[in-house]
Amino acid sequence: MIGARVSAASTLVLEKTEEEELSPRILELRKKIKNSEYIDSAIMRIAQVISNKLMENSEELRIRKE
Repeated sequence: MIGARVSAASTLVLEKTEEEELSPRILELRKKIKNSEYIDSAIMRIAQVISNKLMENSEELRIRKE
């Protein structure tokens, strides 16, 4: 419940901020996060990085029989 309030509050702040006051990078990111293809691609990239890290350390992940 609290997370939803914080999210709603931050959304309101972002929506009410004058665009002239924001950096071009913030404006660019705002456009990107509204694009579902961009979000899907970003999630896939994150998953790939995590998978690669897990594979690099796969020996540490094995369950040892005691």
